[in-house]
Amino acid sequence: MANIELNTKQLERNLQRFVIFRLFYSARFYYPVLTILFLDYGLTLEQFGILNLVWALTIVLAEVPSGALADIVGRKRLIVFAAILMCIEMALLVFVPIGSSAILFPVFVANRVCSGLSEAAASGADEALAYDSLKALGREGEWAHLLEKTTRVVSLGFFVTMITGAFAYDALVVNGALGAIRETWQLAPSTVIRLPIVLTLLTSFIVLGTALRFYDIDKLTANSHSATEKGAAPEINAVRESFAQILRAGRWTIGHRFVLFVILAALALDSVARQFVVLASEYYRNIDIPISWFGFIGAGMSLIGILNAKLARLMVSRFSPFHNFVGLSLLLVLSLCGLMLAIPYYGVVFAVGAFAILGMVQFQASYYINKEVGSKLRATVLSFKGLALNLGLGIASLLYTMLVGVIKVQRDGMQVEEELQRYVFLESLKAFPVYYLGLCVGIFLLANWLLISKKKFFQLPD
Repeated sequence: MANIELNTKQLERNLQRFVIFRLFYSARFYYPVLTILFLDYGLTLEQFGILNLVWALTIVLAEVPSGALADIVGRKRLIVFAAILMCIEMALLVFVPIGSSAILFPVFVANRVCSGLSEAAASGADEALAYDSLKALGREGEWAHLLEKTTRVVSLGFFVTMITGAFAYDALVVNGALGAIRETWQLAPSTVIRLPIVLTLLTSFIVLGTALRFYDIDKLTANSHSATEKGAAPEINAVRESFAQILRAGRWTIGHRFVLFVILAALALDSVARQFVVLASEYYRNIDIPISWFGFIGAGMSLIGILNAKLARLMVSRFSPFHNFVGLSLLLVLSLCGLMLAIPYYGVVFAVGAFAILGMVQFQASYYINKEVGSKLRATVLSFKGLALNLGLGIASLLYTMLVGVIKVQRDGMQVEEELQRYVFLESLKAFPVYYLGLCVGIFLLANWLLISKKKFFQLPD
């Protein structure tokens, strides 16, 4: 009886630790200054582009195998692995010398690889552990509420992180604050550059401590994983077993076409919205918003995420998947059409829709997938979702790069460089709603072919 009581308490704490893990894992103080931070370390713009590609490819290659490993060797082990990698990736940047050197770029490559592996390992594993904890408590119906609470807390944390990180990177602000305490206290510019990284390294230790304190849900079931049944032998063959797990999960996903549709619909919505979000700072500049306001805008977008979480929960609890997809599509298309106008200052209002889409898509996709998939395949199928979203962004980025090249060739020599850059960017915005509508048509045609039974697609929630 005491053991059952202990397990219940530990499972309850898993839900709290899931929220804390997501909060501090997302608390990256360098996000508001990411590009200029990398350049101030001594990298070139071309190297920055290569590093982004390395990061994306690492996630794509590791996403599904890591999800399979989570289902085989345990979710907690993958979460701890992700936390350790986060500590390593931050430590590399804290100690690497600033300025052009032979080791600078290789160290940043190692940083991006660790970051990508960490993202892939955490993706799905933490979610699967939290959902299985709820299920073991007999409260899986509360999953939407837990997602809403997590989104709300992470949004508040992101708000603080964005503002704090931007201020911590400003030498005048930092030294002014230190000078107010004691006149002789001053930091060198090279030290101030590292402050957002140092703050993130500190939060990574909290992430690691939280990960280590998770209760391993696999201990509750004798048949949840082959590792529990066969002792240490499956760990030796974990890589081989992970690929077998991927095949099992792939066959399951193809057989459960509603889940496949959810993943593809999330890919379409997320890829277009995220492509704009990547370019958001350039959009702000083109609608005459001062650079000093960028951090506050990002922080404001994170607060709006709190409302988005509540709205997303209400949508999945009241409307069918079909109506939710149509609703999100309308929001995205209207936002993209407004962004296309590039209205000075007030155009930022239309950016809210694109940012809102990201959170609501993640929420709804997680809700529907976790509701359908069983425990043994949960992390792997969730990793399929992560893989699809990253592939969607990669395809959108590639097409956008090609579009920019075509527009540049058409206008080459007709304008000065600064005017040309502005013209190309604003013209490229016109392609966003057209591209999404094309994806939307493809999704509906595919749904008509995939969903032999339309009942689940139009089914209202209980």
